[in-house]
Amino acid sequence: MLRKSMFWASFTIVALAFAFVVLEAEETETRIRMSTICGVDDRQPDDGYPVARVYFNGREEAICTAWIAPNGWMVTAGHCASGNYRFDEVQFQVPASTCDGDIQNPPAAFRFPVIQESIQHRVDLASTQDWAIFRIQTNETGMPEAFRKGMFFRISNERISKDSNRNLRNTGFGVELRTFQGCKNRNRTMQSSEAKAYNSPGYLIHFADTHMGSSGSPLYVNRQGDLFVYGTHRGGGCPNLATSVLNPGFLEALSMAWGRPTVFLDHLGPLRGESTGGMEAPYRDFKKAVEQVEMDGELSIAPGSYSVQNLRIPDRPFRIRAPFGSISIHQNSGEYQ
Repeated sequence: MLRKSMFWASFTIVALAFAFVVLEAEETETRIRMSTICGVDDRQPDDGYPVARVYFNGREEAICTAWIAPNGWMVTAGHCASGNYRFDEVQFQVPASTCDGDIQNPPAAFRFPVIQESIQHRVDLASTQDWAIFRIQTNETGMPEAFRKGMFFRISNERISKDSNRNLRNTGFGVELRTFQGCKNRNRTMQSSEAKAYNSPGYLIHFADTHMGSSGSPLYVNRQGDLFVYGTHRGGGCPNLATSVLNPGFLEALSMAWGRPTVFLDHLGPLRGESTGGMEAPYRDFKKAVEQVEMDGELSIAPGSYSVQNLRIPDRPFRIRAPFGSISIHQNSGEYQ
C-alpha cells in the first residue's frame, strides 16, 4: 500500500509539473504567478511592432499574442486555439489597462475579426509543435496599419547554438503583476524584454521574461527595422520554450497556408546562406523566382523595389500575391507598381 501511495504521489507531482510547463494563457484571479520571469522582470512598454493581442469576445477576455508572418497570415501558439481556449479577434494599438489592471479594448478601428475557418493549429509535444496560423478580415478602415506599411516578421533560417551567447527579443501581451505609481495599468499591454536564447534539437529555448498571455509572442532580432523571427513562445518554467520557426511541421503549414505551392521573393533574401525560394530563404531575384513557380502555384512578393531585365512570363497559370505595403518592379526603362 505504501509503494502504491508513493507511486500516485510521484505521478501527481509529474503531472502538475507537466501542466505547469505546457499551458500558458488567460489568467484568473485564483491562478498563481507562473515562474516564467527569469530573475528580475525587465519587461518594458513597447509599441510599433506587427504584434497583436489575441482576444475572445465570447468571454470578453484577452487570450494570447500573435505576430504577422511573411505571407499575410498571423501566428500564435497552438494551445491558444485548443481545449478551453478560443479567439475571434486580434487587437492593435492596445491602450493601458485601468489602475486595477482591468484590460481596455482599443477603438473599433484597431480591432479585426479572425476568419474562423482559416484557423489551423497543432499541439504535439512529441514533435515539439505548438502553433496556430490564421487570417483576419478587414474592418471599416481596411487592414491593419502594419499591413499597409509593409510591417511583418521575416522567417530566420539561422539556428543559434547554446554556447553562442546570443540574445533574442520578445514582444507580447502577457500578464503584468507589478505596480507602477500604485497602478497595474501595464497588465496585458505590449511589453518587450531581451535575453539569451538558443536552439535545442526541438524547441527554441529562451530566458526572456514572459507571463500568461505571452503565448504566441515572437522571439526575434531587429536589424535596422527588418524583423527576423526565430520562434513562437509557448510556455514557461525559465528557461522558457518556443516553437522554432524552422520546425518542419510549422514551416510547411505556414508556407502552404494559401493552399498552393508557393515561391517566396524578398529583396533582402535570407538571413543566412543561399536562396531556395522557401519562406525561410526567399529569392532576391525576381526573374529567378518567376521561373521557379509551378503550374497553378503562387509567387509571394515582399514589399520593396525589384529590377529585372528581359523578363519572360512563363506560359503556365500561376498567381502573384503581395500581402503588404508597396512593390515596384522595374524592367529596363519601364516601371510597374
